[in-house]
Amino acid sequence: MSRYPQYNVNNEHQLISRQNTYVLDRKLVTVHSEDRDTNKWPNVNHFEVELPQTLTNVQSMRLVEIGLPSTRYVFSNNHQNTKLAFYLIPNSSLNTNEFNILLANVSHLYTITIQEGFYKSNEIANEIQNLMNKAVTNLLKDNGSSFVYNNFKVYYDKVSQKLFFGNNFDRFTLAFDEKLNYNVDCAFMNDENPDVWNLNINWGLPSYLGFNKEYYQSIDSSSNISFEYDNNEWLVHDNTYSLSGGLTDVYYIVAPFNLNIKGDEVIYMELDKYNSMDEIRPFVQDTNNLYNNDYNGRVNSAFAKIPITVDPNGTVFDSRNDLLQNVSQYQPPIDKIRKIKVKFRYHDGRLVDFKRNNLNFTISFCQLRDEIQRNYTIRVPAEYIL
Repeated sequence: MSRYPQYNVNNEHQLISRQNTYVLDRKLVTVHSEDRDTNKWPNVNHFEVELPQTLTNVQSMRLVEIGLPSTRYVFSNNHQNTKLAFYLIPNSSLNTNEFNILLANVSHLYTITIQEGFYKSNEIANEIQNLMNKAVTNLLKDNGSSFVYNNFKVYYDKVSQKLFFGNNFDRFTLAFDEKLNYNVDCAFMNDENPDVWNLNINWGLPSYLGFNKEYYQSIDSSSNISFEYDNNEWLVHDNTYSLSGGLTDVYYIVAPFNLNIKGDEVIYMELDKYNSMDEIRPFVQDTNNLYNNDYNGRVNSAFAKIPITVDPNGTVFDSRNDLLQNVSQYQPPIDKIRKIKVKFRYHDGRLVDFKRNNLNFTISFCQLRDEIQRNYTIRVPAEYIL
């Protein structure tokens, strides 16, 4: 007989029952865009980083917070929305030399390019006005004249919220049906970042100014154009160079739609392989057609939808303010995550132009950990605020 105690190892009633019990372990990972390999990923809007450690059995992920750079330009060359074109039809003038130069170049297409950045309403009106006058002045200068042209007037009407183009001496047309060429960074020209001219909205600078993709001819007026609420007589007859010495007409064009220079209100963040948000593709036109119906939805196209302010200030969003509702759950859990690749774009596919200024974000990874269940009774002191 053995002197050691005997145990019944075949007992089906174990002291600790076998259960599939897991604890949800939360791991926060903070990522800065300067963590990327800049040789491989030169732009902030699309890059990949390797995580400090391999994360396993990932049940859910969430964008907890994000800090965006202040230089999120609404108008940039890469977004193809900094140019507009016009024609000038000069009236007879006492400045014979200047009139002859302008008349000889009546078919010349003047093109202006505004500065990249973020504008307020009056700022963009002044920018366009000065550049239009400068474009005509430069043409005169190139043809031997020292005359400074300043007949163009551009005004933002705060009441109607529309832009007014005017000229106090010469007729003009806005050639917004002309496709203008842009030298775009190759990283911004791909299938997902389209040629904006083919879009229905945001197809160029005139679209933001409230115009269609059309040719606009100026309207002549024998009286001055004024805005009574502002006590501002905006477009005034200038008979300085009139051959007859009498009043000449003024010419103007009013934008058919409101000025919209705030830009997009949301940014979509993609997380390669782990997107869970569906989108409907924009700019559909033939959804009622039985054939060639162009309705198209994108499944698992984005990871998070990030609201952005209308001002060019750095902004941080976090899940506590209810602005980010982007929990992504995975069933079955993801076995391993070693790298993450992110992309920041707008709804129409254009990549966000951060001008290589850095951003940062935090992602919460919830991992399932196998455990033996333990029931704890925990007392929380009153002075603790969780």
